[in-house]
Amino acid sequence: RILDLDLVVRDEDGNILDPEQTSTISLFRAHEIASKQVEERLQEEKSQKQNIDINRQAKFAATPSFALFVNLKNVVCKIGEDAEVLMSLYDPLESKFISENYLVRWSSCGLPKDIDRLHNLRAVFTDLGSKDLKREKISFVCQIVRVGRMELRDNNTRKLTSGLRRPFGVAGTPGV
Repeated sequence: RILDLDLVVRDEDGNILDPEQTSTISLFRAHEIASKQVEERLQEEKSQKQNIDINRQAKFAATPSFALFVNLKNVVCKIGEDAEVLMSLYDPLESKFISENYLVRWSSCGLPKDIDRLHNLRAVFTDLGSKDLKREKISFVCQIVRVGRMELRDNNTRKLTSGLRRPFGVAGTPGV
């Protein structure tokens, strides 16, 4: 019935009723009874699913806002130049970012540019509401952008290619 296919009428034991040996009226009544039973079962399952959805929505409505705390300890990636590390939340099903970027400028020697923030690289992604929690998947994405010359091996200082932003790498968590 769910697939909109032809229904096969069966007796109480689950055997298919043979139209050659069952009267037309008996076959019709058995078909009516089977159709009602299938319809009732579909309605039960539908109402159970709605109750689960209502309970889930009520639970999320009780807590209107959530936050995700991120503490960046280190970036282990041999870049050779200054870099920018951008962290954000991403919805892979809608193919869009759902938060703003948290930016950390990383120096070529492997430390944050702002040395005062060495062990204090923290971000809080706030205002994650019930809509965000209902998403099937949310990924945490970290992008690395190299800032410097066009070519890493280019030692020619006459070329004015310093300070260019080039994508270098990306990492992410699987959708959670």
